[in-house]
Amino acid sequence: MQIIGSFFVLPFALPNAPRFLLHPWVALAAILLGVVNALATLSLYRGFEVGRLSVVSPIASSSPIVSVGLAIAFLGESITEELLLGIILVIMGIILVCIQTAQDDVPGHVLKGAAYAMGFMFLGGLLFFGLKPVSSVLGVFLPVLIMRWTSIPIIAVPFLSQRTRNPETSAFRLIPGVAFFDTFANVAYNVGVSFGTVTIVSTLGGLFSAVTVLFARVILKERLSRHQIVGFVTIVAGVAILGYLSG
Repeated sequence: MQIIGSFFVLPFALPNAPRFLLHPWVALAAILLGVVNALATLSLYRGFEVGRLSVVSPIASSSPIVSVGLAIAFLGESITEELLLGIILVIMGIILVCIQTAQDDVPGHVLKGAAYAMGFMFLGGLLFFGLKPVSSVLGVFLPVLIMRWTSIPIIAVPFLSQRTRNPETSAFRLIPGVAFFDTFANVAYNVGVSFGTVTIVSTLGGLFSAVTVLFARVILKERLSRHQIVGFVTIVAGVAILGYLSG
């Protein structure tokens, strides 16, 4: 996905390539964000592999908690009572989802997926925060390309260590589409923070869980318990409040 995605964004990033040499410290920050992106990607996809999509996705979508906190601390973005309410709702939603997983028929299996989702929540929050200052200097396309190239060797290590596994060839046909949407979702985010704040854009980006859980229910036939439904709705409501009222 990282390799194919780099080819998608390469033609758009090349015109901004000189900025990489003109701003070496920002370029270094972009490379470090690539490391964060690789670790976040591994954490999220590992969570998808060992856990339930309908549990992993809502928890992972709570990464705005981290990015909002960092934006307030380091970028001078303000927080209101409404924003605080949204953050509390998101945290409550995560707790509700985790309480339900502890009562699941395979608690260790599901909780393991939730743990990886929490890892993505923190790493993703750091990534979404860092893209604001980096993209403001390097443009919206070049940071995405740098992150792709940085992620490739890091992700290759666990990939090559599992070479004996025989993945279904049908899965490979989906990778170009996933690479396209993943790459330009990052570009779209960079465009968003170029015109708006991390608080608004990152929290609205967290709403991806609504689409993910919808597909998990309709296509994968995953069952949602009552507590999961309440937790999911609470997370979505909190993220929506954060995004809508932060302006």
